[in-house]
Amino acid sequence: MVIKAIIFDCFGVLVTSARVVLKKDYPQYKNQIDDLNHQADYGLISRHQFDEQLSNLIGITPDQVESNYWQKSVRDDDTINWLRQLKKSGTYKIGMLSNVGRGFMDSFFTPLEQREMFDEVILSSDVDLAKPEIAIFELMADRLGVEPNECIIIDDTALNVEAAKNAGMQGIWFVSTDTAQNEFDIILGSNYA
Repeated sequence: MVIKAIIFDCFGVLVTSARVVLKKDYPQYKNQIDDLNHQADYGLISRHQFDEQLSNLIGITPDQVESNYWQKSVRDDDTINWLRQLKKSGTYKIGMLSNVGRGFMDSFFTPLEQREMFDEVILSSDVDLAKPEIAIFELMADRLGVEPNECIIIDDTALNVEAAKNAGMQGIWFVSTDTAQNEFDIILGSNYA
């Protein structure tokens, strides 16, 4: 099968994940932090509400949450440059599929950048679905106008990669840009062999 679309996760792939650092800093609150993330990912609470509840949970101010965590999340230039090369090639449709609450994405990619870099962006809080639900992967393929088996998803969460495979996609568990590129080349080679 010919690969027609490459789908990138955002946090942990295109942007470093403050959520991972947060859970490392406060392991005693891991379940509560996961619950807040879940609520934000489905759009049940706003970013402001998330920050307020998180600050109450861990005992720092919302401003400290912002400066200690969200401002520490930065774009991964190597991965973004690779994405831009794939987009510029004109060979693939490029998607971004992210579990994220409302108000988090604009800090990292302006609406103009999103239009320039991606053929489709699906944020969990906008569609009332979240990874690893099979339906969100199917929705992404549909919006890109391709079949799931024509897609490669790149995600830093093994469970999400497995779910994407269950939806019919090929998956790359992201550890670094170099390893993802190597796995990408292997998948392309096996599809054209």
